[in-house]
Amino acid sequence: MRLQSSDRFLLAIVGGSILLILVAVVIVLSRAEPTYRSGTEPGDVVFNYLLALQRGDYEQAHSLLSPTLPGYPRDARVMRSQLRSLAVTQEEISYAVIDSRQNGDRATVTVQATTFFRTGLFGSSTSSYTFTVELLQHEGSWKLIANDDGRTWQWCWGQEGGCS
Repeated sequence: MRLQSSDRFLLAIVGGSILLILVAVVIVLSRAEPTYRSGTEPGDVVFNYLLALQRGDYEQAHSLLSPTLPGYPRDARVMRSQLRSLAVTQEEISYAVIDSRQNGDRATVTVQATTFFRTGLFGSSTSSYTFTVELLQHEGSWKLIANDDGRTWQWCWGQEGGCS
């Protein structure tokens, strides 16, 4: 039995499609998960804070806040409850540190947040914005003291009396 040329063409299309699907699956599965940075520079601290929030690791995120904040959350559990409504664990958001400046015991880090939107079966779009994070060197390490992103920071942490 011989295959007609149209049958061979169809088999080639099906085989090629299966090969493309397998390649796509391998690429997706081999993509490395982001990991905490081991550096102690302000940009590393901000990256680790944002990654901790995305992972829901509030112990790690809380450890990067400055205890000198007037409204410092007393523990990671309180921090988690205060941030819960801000949707900081959305996987569709990615953060990139784009600038870091130090001035003595203070630092300012600029971060770009990119949100990915899916529209329909094949459609997608992105939206980006930048925000700044301020840090203070506290007992030899950088700690966050301010952040103008409403998704990753509670404004009341900078206020006397906190978020009560």
